[in-house]
Amino acid sequence: MSTNQERRAEARQRLREQMEAQARREKQLKIGAAAVVVVVLVGIVAVVVWNKAEEARAEEYAANWITCEYPEDTETPEKLDPSDYEDQGPEVVAEVRRFNEQVDKIAESKRDGESPTGDQPRRGTAEVTITTGDGEIPLLLDREGAPCNVASFIGLAEQGFFDETECHRLTIAEEGAALSVLQCGDPTGTGLSGPGYSVVDEPPTDLAAADDGSGMSVYPRGTVAMAKSQTPDSAGSQFFLVYEDSVLPPEYTVMGTISEAGLEVLDTIVDAGVKSNDPSDPDYQRPENTVEIEKVTVGAQDGLPEE
Repeated sequence: MSTNQERRAEARQRLREQMEAQARREKQLKIGAAAVVVVVLVGIVAVVVWNKAEEARAEEYAANWITCEYPEDTETPEKLDPSDYEDQGPEVVAEVRRFNEQVDKIAESKRDGESPTGDQPRRGTAEVTITTGDGEIPLLLDREGAPCNVASFIGLAEQGFFDETECHRLTIAEEGAALSVLQCGDPTGTGLSGPGYSVVDEPPTDLAAADDGSGMSVYPRGTVAMAKSQTPDSAGSQFFLVYEDSVLPPEYTVMGTISEAGLEVLDTIVDAGVKSNDPSDPDYQRPENTVEIEKVTVGAQDGLPEE
């Protein structure tokens, strides 16, 4: 039988063991709690880092790519009734009849193009060559100032939209005249048609202001820009090549420049003149010699952002 002393010793031993076990449990709880805190902190840091990385990626993507809208444009001109204009004189009636002839021509020769899909690069250049019966007109298109319009032009060129079409308008600058351009890009040759969709305006911001204080801008010789009506965002497939400095409202999208070799070809076309400078003439501002675009080819494209 254990003595009282031995029993007390055993009790003290059990107490120490219980206290040590309790201490171990408390230590483990503290370690576990600390581990949980660390995991939570690591998780918070990871989420913050991931969000920052996602924000950076989104900012980088937005800096390199743009979502372009190409609204469908299926409207075509409708014929007018010449009898409704008889009270305005024979010249007006003649103009109405010519307009109706153009409507017929659109119906016969209109082409539809496919608009670009997906986001488009905000930067990068593209070498494009317009091959005409008078020679090649090389262009250098720059997406930085006009990513949506350049994407559309390149897309149409790759579809063959411009092939075997005529440049329908040539403005000959008389002394003091403001516009010196060759206009192309309408397969019907009427100047009234496009690809079946429209392109948003991307107005230039770096053109020199006209000296007359009119608020107009100077489109310098060697510029290639999109043609449009006075309605906003009405560009389509028509474009113009500037062969002499021209004064225009700063609302025509500049896509790029014409090479020196291309300007020489353009000068040859201009030197032949126009069929008529009389606005009442059906051949008003028609190039004297037919300017046929045999094909438009897209060459090297540099500086595009990585996908």
